[in-house]
Amino acid sequence: MYEGTTRQFIAASCACLAVFTTGMSIGWPAPVLPKLLSKDSPIPMTSSEGSWMVAIIEVGNYLSPIPGAFAVDNIGRKWTLLATGPITALSYIIAIYSTSVWGLYTMRVLQGMAMSVIYMTIPIYFGEISENKIRGTIGTLTQISCNLGILYTYVLGAQLSYTSYLISSLAVPILFMVTFVFIPESPYYYVSKNQEDKAIASIKWLRKRKDSQGLFNFVEDELNEIKNNIKPRESRDQMHLQQFFGRPNRNALFRSLTLILFKLLIGVQTLIAYATTVFASSTSFLPSEYISILFAVILLVSIFPTTYFVDRSGRRPLFLISAFGCALFSLVAGIYYYVSIELGIQIPYSSWVPFASVSLLGVFFNVGWGSLLTPLFSEYFAPGVKAADMTVCNLTGSTLSLFSYKLFYLMNEHVGVYSNFMFGGLVSAVSTVYIYVYLFETKGKTLSEIQDMFK
Repeated sequence: MYEGTTRQFIAASCACLAVFTTGMSIGWPAPVLPKLLSKDSPIPMTSSEGSWMVAIIEVGNYLSPIPGAFAVDNIGRKWTLLATGPITALSYIIAIYSTSVWGLYTMRVLQGMAMSVIYMTIPIYFGEISENKIRGTIGTLTQISCNLGILYTYVLGAQLSYTSYLISSLAVPILFMVTFVFIPESPYYYVSKNQEDKAIASIKWLRKRKDSQGLFNFVEDELNEIKNNIKPRESRDQMHLQQFFGRPNRNALFRSLTLILFKLLIGVQTLIAYATTVFASSTSFLPSEYISILFAVILLVSIFPTTYFVDRSGRRPLFLISAFGCALFSLVAGIYYYVSIELGIQIPYSSWVPFASVSLLGVFFNVGWGSLLTPLFSEYFAPGVKAADMTVCNLTGSTLSLFSYKLFYLMNEHVGVYSNFMFGGLVSAVSTVYIYVYLFETKGKTLSEIQDMFK
C-alpha cells in the first residue's frame, strides 16, 4: 500500500502535525489578546502583561535546545519529536484550569520548549527521510502546517468561548502522538547507532516500490551513501568538534544565522501574534477578527506556489522574490499607517489598503522566508553536527524572536504601528542584497555536494 514518494509525504505529514501545534502557539495570542485585555476578561491583565504573554514563549525556547540536541542524537529523531506532544498537551491543560496570568506564562513557556525542539528536529528528520528530487517540496510542508495551525487558532478563537478554544487546541497534540508513533525512524539515526537492519527496514518503508529487485538495489545504494556521510562510531566523537569548528560548517552556520536574523526582524511572525490588534488600529471593510482569519487564509494559500516551484526553479530565485516583495509592501503599509494615523489624513476609498498591503507582505514572506529556511537548513548542515548547528540556530532565533516581540510592542505603543512596517521594509531591502551576493543554490544537489560548496 502506497509507494516511495507517497510514503515519504505521509511520514512528513504526520510529523507536520507537530509543526501545526507551533502555528497554534504562534497565532494563539491574536484572537484572545483583545478578550484578555477587555473588562470582561476571564484572566484580567494589563497591556504590558499581555505583551509578556506573547513574548515569554521565547523563554521556553531557551530551555530545550540543548536537551533536545542530546535527545536527537541519543534517542532518535522520531522519539524526540514525539516527546513534544505531551509537553504541548500539558500547556493547554494548564491554561484550561488557570485563573491568573502566571498560568498563561507557564503555558507559553511550555509551548516554547516544545516549539524549539520541533524546529530543531524537523529539518534533520525531513532531510534524512526524503529523496533529493522532493526534498525541497517536503521541506515546504513545514510552513504549510504552521500556517494551518495559525488559521485554526484564528477561526476557533473568533468563534468559540475561551475555554472551548483551549479544549479544541488540546486535541491537536493528541492527534499528533496517535499518528506519528507509527512512522519509522530516520535511517541516518540507525546507521549512526550501527543498527543496519533497522536502517534497511526504514529505507524499505520510505522507498517502497513495485519492482522488488529495483528496490533492493536502491536500498543498497542509499545505505552505502548514508554510511559515507556518517563516520564510523568509534571516530565520530573525535571528529564532531573538529567538524563543528571547521571552515565548511562555520560558513554554513554563519549564513544560516544571518538568514534567521533577517527573517525575524522583517517582523511577519510578530505580526501574526498581534494580527487582530494591528488590523483594529485602522478602518477596514470587516471586523478585525475576521480580517485576521482572511489574512491567515491568504498566508496558507500563498505557500502552495512555492511548494511547486522550489524543486523546479530553485531556492535562490524564490528568496530574492520574497525579500524584494517584503521590502516593497512593508514600506507601503508603513506609509499608509503614517499618513492615516500619525498625520490624521483621511484618504478616500482606502480602507482596503492596510489589509491588501499586509496580506501581500505575508504572501511574499511565504514565497521564501516563511517556507524555505527549513529545507535549506536540512541541506546546509552535515549529519555529524546537524543537531549542534540547529541548537545554535534555535537559541539565536529565540533571542531574536524575544527581541522582535518586545520591540513590536514598544514601537507600537511609543512611536506608532507604522514604525514596525518601516523597520521591516528596511531590513527586507538589506536582505535582498545579501541574498543576491551570498546565497548558494542547492536545488538537485546531494547533501555531500552541498557540503563541498562550503569548503
